[in-house]
Amino acid sequence: MKGLTSINKNWSEVKKLCKETKKEIAPLVSQENDKNSHNIKRLEEDITQFTQEMRKREFFQYKCGSKNALDKLDGVFGELNVFEDKIVDFG
Repeated sequence: MKGLTSINKNWSEVKKLCKETKKEIAPLVSQENDKNSHNIKRLEEDITQFTQEMRKREFFQYKCGSKNALDKLDGVFGELNVFEDKIVDFG
C-alpha cells in the first residue's frame, strides 16, 4: 500500500507541475500561434496572387497552341515547388 500512496502523491505533483508549466509557456504558445497564423495568411495571399498571375500567362490563351502551352507549363512546376516547400515548413 505504501508504494501505491507514493505513486498517487507523485502523480498529484506531476499534475500540479503540468498546470504550472502550462501557465508559464502560454505566452510562448500564443506568440508561436500568432506567428504561424501570420505566415499562413501571407502564404494564402501569395498563392492567390500567383493564381491570378498564372491566368494572364500565354498558356491560358487558345492561340498559344497545345504543344507550346505544355512546354510552358513544364516551367511552372519549379514555381509550384516553392509553395510546396513553404507548406512543408508548416508541417
